[in-house]
Amino acid sequence: MADQGRKRSRVACTSCQSRKRKCSGDQPCTTCAQFGSDCHYDLLSRKKKDIRHFQSQSGPLLSSGALPTEIAAKRPDQATSASSLAALLVKALEANSGAAFARRLNPKNELAGTSKLHLFGWNVGARYPTPEWTQSLATVKPRPVVEIISQDEMRSLAGVFFEKVDPCYPFIDRDTLLRQVGRRWLPPAAESALAYGPYDAVLCGVAAFGYLFSRRHAIPAELHLVESARSILEQSLQADPASPLDTVTGWVLRVAYLRMTTTAHAAWMASCTLMHLIESTGLHQEPSSHIALDRATEPGTPETRRRLFGMARHLNVWISFELGRSRVVLQGATTTTSPPSSSSSSSSSSSSSSSSSLPPAPHPIPTTTTTTTTDIYNLLPISESLDPTEAQHTSNLEAALTSVLDIGYVQPHLILVQCNLMLCIYRRLRAFNSLIPADLLDRVLALSRRGLRAAADLVAINSPWHQTANVPFQVVCTLLAIDTRASLGMLRDAMRTLHQVAAAYDTEVMREAYTTAYLMVLVHHRRKEEDMRSLRDVLQLGRSPGLPQLPVAVAVAAPVTEPPVTEPALQSDHTLSDYPGFTWLSDILLEIPSLRDFDMDGS
Repeated sequence: MADQGRKRSRVACTSCQSRKRKCSGDQPCTTCAQFGSDCHYDLLSRKKKDIRHFQSQSGPLLSSGALPTEIAAKRPDQATSASSLAALLVKALEANSGAAFARRLNPKNELAGTSKLHLFGWNVGARYPTPEWTQSLATVKPRPVVEIISQDEMRSLAGVFFEKVDPCYPFIDRDTLLRQVGRRWLPPAAESALAYGPYDAVLCGVAAFGYLFSRRHAIPAELHLVESARSILEQSLQADPASPLDTVTGWVLRVAYLRMTTTAHAAWMASCTLMHLIESTGLHQEPSSHIALDRATEPGTPETRRRLFGMARHLNVWISFELGRSRVVLQGATTTTSPPSSSSSSSSSSSSSSSSSLPPAPHPIPTTTTTTTTDIYNLLPISESLDPTEAQHTSNLEAALTSVLDIGYVQPHLILVQCNLMLCIYRRLRAFNSLIPADLLDRVLALSRRGLRAAADLVAINSPWHQTANVPFQVVCTLLAIDTRASLGMLRDAMRTLHQVAAAYDTEVMREAYTTAYLMVLVHHRRKEEDMRSLRDVLQLGRSPGLPQLPVAVAVAAPVTEPPVTEPALQSDHTLSDYPGFTWLSDILLEIPSLRDFDMDGS
């Protein structure tokens, strides 16, 4: 008769399954801890109905920020297995999120149990930050684009878009857009005139990007453009859009613009809406695989569909990852993502065969070869394979990290995208206490250094990509977490770059990001000082009376007296006096009585 008092886990790790051993359900489980094995739970196996049931029951708690102990308390009968599995799910969810990574560096982990992650350096800051702008926003009425800007202004703003935005987000055909610009400003009575409709959302979106990438501060015309596009796009949700490609293009522009100019929640909601719109219009399926929209007469349509689908996936995946929320996965998707350079049928078919379709296979992680490329789409399969719900092995993550490092981007904006993906994979490895090979870690630092230079270059030419703020802040966090001589030696450049971004875009978001990074460096400095004091105590013990005499060479090298203990100076390479406009840091430091509770290692 079985022992009624024995507690068994309803879920076994993969190692215990292969050994046919009973599993305790812990992380690591008892067996893996005994044999030193990598303890891994396959949470997606169809045979594990108990896990799927647990995920469905604990999902709302996880999404609300509940801790594993809280989940276990709500289900006492599943305390052991639920607690360990909840810890795994939370760890996987937060591993991708730079916000969660930074959250662990906050004093006393005060944000650890909150329902929302605090995003430091989400973008360079709000485009309309003042109360006056808020009041103006409430009074703006949607207007046709021809009433907001002239045709010459539209062409000039489109030139900025194709110069600065299109190289990274290539989903709009330049010739088609300029042709539509010529039609839109014709007299309404003209036979080929383009009337007010869905394409106004595209023109407004492109023009808004033109202002964003040419002016440090918004002007009323930009606000009118954004609001007119929003009105058109929201109306398109009331029924099937009359022009699906134009509507989806307008939504892609809106989501990308929101990612760079507004809050994370607004961008995430818009990205999910975009994915559902793509499903409703059938753009997630190749025309040959379903009764598609009759767009065969439009040039470049297959490539355009793939670009739009790829951009929507890219935006939704990364906004979801950074927020630690679920992304939208469209079942039955057959549309593939092809590089924008594939204009011929042969190159298009070749790229299609090498692309992945949804849903991506979790094992193995897609890899790439060493190449110099100019598109963003080849990173999408790797990005999607990092979905928090996909169980990954350390070897696959290391392979993915190597694949990302092997790509040779040269454009600054693409280097930032590459660097962001690399940092995400590093966080994923670190979350599971994986030992990263030294040579791979050196390459991580090298790409981080390139990312810092890319961010500084984009600030200099007024290109406010969201990664311009996000990557320098995450690099600071990563350098402190690595904590080697090489990584700490890069902190000066990382802080200088973050300061350049904060000085160029003097917003509350950037001031907060810089303050947080400064405090993290300060805490690390103080902990190093405490370590030095401990080492001095050990060396002083060697000079105590009654102990064996030290060799002459050792005695000369040892300190004779311990220097007086003082508070660490705040100058280093980042004195407040060196950074005009950031003297408010002094007030913040004075208000914090103790910084010793920072969890620098996230443990």
